Amino acid sequence: MLSLNDWGRVLVSIIVVAGFLVIIVLVLTTKLQGTATSEVLLVLLGALAAAFGQVVSFWVGSSSSSATKDATIQDMAKKS
Repeated sequence: MLSLNDWGRVLVSIIVVAGFLVIIVLVLTTKLQGTATSEVLLVLLGALAAAFGQVVSFWVGSSSSSATKDATIQDMAKKS
């Protein structure tokens, strides 16, 4: 069962991915003609792209392996 900390990670990941997708849709569907709104959307797109990369790295990369290792060690400690 997931702990509160694990649910927090899942929730933040969902928010970042959803925000990234919403901003991409807004950038692709609005006419970008140098308005202040378009510049703000592009800045948000850049920031969310970086956060999206970190979310993917966490769930697929070494952080995921590290979390699995920690859970295995914790299970072994409980059995002892």
